[in-house]
Amino acid sequence: MNDSENRNIYAVHRQLAVFVLIHVLLWTLLPLFIRGAAHFDSTEALAWGRTWEFGTNKHPPLSGWLAEGMFRLVGDPDLAVYLLGQICVAAAFIYVYRLALRFLEPEIALLATIFLEGTIYFNFSAIHFNVNLPSMALVPALMFYFWRAAQTRRHIYWLVAGLLGGLLMLTKYTNAFFGIALLGWLVFTPQGRVQLRTIGPWLAAFMAILVFLPHLAWLARYNFEPLIYSQNRSTDPSTSRIVIFGAVLEPVRLFLAQGCNAAATLALWAWLYFRTPRVDRGTRRRPDAFLFYAGALPLLLLVITSALLGIKTFTKWAYAFISFVPLLLSYCLPIKPSPVFIRRMLFLAYVTMAAFGLGVTIKYLGVTSLTVNIDGRGFAEAMKTIWVESTDRPLRYVGGEERCVSYVSTYLPERPRPIWDMDISVTVWESESDIRTAGILAMARTETEYHEFRLRWPELPVPRRMDFPFHAHLSRKEGTFTVYYGIILPEDTPRFILESRN
Repeated sequence: MNDSENRNIYAVHRQLAVFVLIHVLLWTLLPLFIRGAAHFDSTEALAWGRTWEFGTNKHPPLSGWLAEGMFRLVGDPDLAVYLLGQICVAAAFIYVYRLALRFLEPEIALLATIFLEGTIYFNFSAIHFNVNLPSMALVPALMFYFWRAAQTRRHIYWLVAGLLGGLLMLTKYTNAFFGIALLGWLVFTPQGRVQLRTIGPWLAAFMAILVFLPHLAWLARYNFEPLIYSQNRSTDPSTSRIVIFGAVLEPVRLFLAQGCNAAATLALWAWLYFRTPRVDRGTRRRPDAFLFYAGALPLLLLVITSALLGIKTFTKWAYAFISFVPLLLSYCLPIKPSPVFIRRMLFLAYVTMAAFGLGVTIKYLGVTSLTVNIDGRGFAEAMKTIWVESTDRPLRYVGGEERCVSYVSTYLPERPRPIWDMDISVTVWESESDIRTAGILAMARTETEYHEFRLRWPELPVPRRMDFPFHAHLSRKEGTFTVYYGIILPEDTPRFILESRN
């Protein structure tokens, strides 16, 4: 590579670095200043991380660990999850770009990366830190190091790929499709079968199993609770369109939904391709085998599995599954646009970022929404006041409906331990005797839900009701967050207090 080429690629690197930095600053600061609380997916992750368990009632533990680690680093729960989400997006950008450089010219690799700004998973959906965002970061990193390992046969790259694969499985179970796709490449392609005759892939597999093994032991100890949750959510007739539309239309819906979520990305790429003169378009070509197995097959496996098993899939299951779409399109339909046009497309990517940011700002400030506008800290303090008025003991446990529990567990300085659904068979790692000794604040969204809690905990008193108001800054419409609550007082509470409650 000569000096001119070196300068060119360094200039492209700088353009990506500036773009990623601006993206991280915008999408971290925007929600921090205009939201009343983090999304309840994010506060749920913080509540999971509070206990440092090797699993949760829904998912593997990594997202909770990351949220808790970032919270301890920055000291503010909202800043922690907003910044962490954008770090995940930044990592996704960087590793998509690094892999794209192996197949495309630097300028096209840059555009194939920053066009992802038009996919909602990379912009306003990334405000909601949850299990999908670490997946979105880990998948491109895994694919890059796996590819590097296959090219160089260096053991260190195989070990890194195995580590990332294990971490990916500690994030979300549907990420197994990426491992299956890579196994398919090893088995069904000549390049892959060559690798199987070396120790590298076996080192990667050993490392991945080693990383995942503690969670597997945790699952066995607690009756595979998260897998039961996933199964119930996928097959529950009350939430599943599969019952109505059948096993054919559900996969189609999932696939088309990804196109809608990536509409701006696809529009940017289409504008780049069709506005490039025909003389600057190369001959169409089939996707590289590795790009197909890494970038397209996982989504196809997800779609096919939903059809064969007749399960309800959720649109955002595919967060991490469409990051390579612009790369695949750019590889299969090669072009060589002029430098002026490349600069225009870079500008349009910034315009896309600004347009999504403006749209989110208008929505958050002008449309009253519980998820966006509730004052999470104010709600948590209101619930703590109720506890303090009943006992002088510290609030160690809070239980009930997920949103209520995660807000109180996240925003109070003492961060009480969450008891999901007031159910020890769900929050399997907690001790019922410890809860009864310390007492617990129970919260429900409906009276019916609260009475279900009383069936499990007969000592809960009749519910009391609190209406917590909220509204958007520029809206006259006011909403109300209604909570039904009750307290099981600590076992050493004086008798006269217990009698006064009755």
